[in-house]
Amino acid sequence: MAAAFAVAGTAALGWFYRRDHRRAQARRHGFFDDCRGLLDQAELAQDAIDYPSLSGYYQGHSVELRALADTIQLRKLPVLWLLVTIHRPIAVHGMLDVMIRPDNTEYYSHHNNLRDWHATPPDWPQEAVIRTDDRATTASLIPPLTPYVARFTSGQRGKEIFLSPKGIRLVYRLDESQRGHYLLIRQPLFDCATLERGIAQELLQLGFDIAHSLDTAQ
Repeated sequence: MAAAFAVAGTAALGWFYRRDHRRAQARRHGFFDDCRGLLDQAELAQDAIDYPSLSGYYQGHSVELRALADTIQLRKLPVLWLLVTIHRPIAVHGMLDVMIRPDNTEYYSHHNNLRDWHATPPDWPQEAVIRTDDRATTASLIPPLTPYVARFTSGQRGKEIFLSPKGIRLVYRLDESQRGHYLLIRQPLFDCATLERGIAQELLQLGFDIAHSLDTAQ
């Protein structure tokens, strides 16, 4: 009898998993529905159950919006990140990364590959860690970045600003998985079903503002 209950329980969990898998894929496919018309020549791509990515052109430059469900962190609920990448040349001579509260699980980031560092300025959030590939060539980037770091982190959702001569990437926390669903199914379920157009537009504009500020500061 116990064995029969165990088999039935396993089968039920498998059915719930497959059902949630199908629902998640359908739900995630519409994640960027509110951003229609925001990008020129927009293209949507989705790989299996993963969140989709939206690419196109904004202010004449190639950009990508990518949603990422992060389930790597141990003893923490999964987080839904938005990665905003702007492929726009910037007048900088090295790579610089600002990471808020790094925990060495940021597999989507270059942060841990950059071996040099800058001390965190006193007027920056003190949980910000600044890494670079060459401290001497990126020191001049710190002052013009200051107001944008404050703007990006003001709502406690800004995670990362990455700069290179080829462009800029912002990583922003959108949501955290519902606890009960994740503990039962081990699949994240986020209340954020669609990306608000205003959030996407604000982050894109912030990225372009940072790039323009660094161009004029050089």
